Amino acid sequence: MVAGVAVLALAGTAVVAPGASARARCAVGTWKLTRATLYADSATAHLRFTGGDGALLRLDGRTALHSFGSSSRFTQTGTSNGRPVSGWLKYRKTLRLKAKISATRLSGPASSASGPATLKIRQTRPLNYDPAPQRVASLLARGEFSGIPYQATYTCGSGTLRLHQKLVTSGGSFNGSWTYRRL
Repeated sequence: MVAGVAVLALAGTAVVAPGASARARCAVGTWKLTRATLYADSATAHLRFTGGDGALLRLDGRTALHSFGSSSRFTQTGTSNGRPVSGWLKYRKTLRLKAKISATRLSGPASSASGPATLKIRQTRPLNYDPAPQRVASLLARGEFSGIPYQATYTCGSGTLRLHQKLVTSGGSFNGSWTYRRL
């Protein structure tokens, strides 16, 4: 895993302004993750994470509540310094965020994250990397590289919500896509 890079997934937030478009109102509700694919790239590492199915996302017009109790692990593949990398990551508990929903964007401050959600990362190749779980809200508050879609574009319709976020920092880039179905 790239030093100093924590890849998180599965979060979004919502505040729907009065008179908001039907498109923005579509995103409000309870959603179940069916597929997520995340890419983290730096000068020395190119990582792909897939999975997380079963996580719940509730957007109520002011907050997003992520419940990871039913979510599956993400599988990690890629390369670091030219060597194959594999492992997994797993979220637990719940995370809450504030933000807004416009006609095409979910946006809000990562600093609003709260809750007991944790992220467990385990790398199995080329070395055994097994640190203690980290609090997701703390990672976001520190501004660490994350997969939380707090500045994401979205499409919504026919019972499906799709989020996409691309971020570029001095440490590298992140590109994530999440597909949810309405419950």
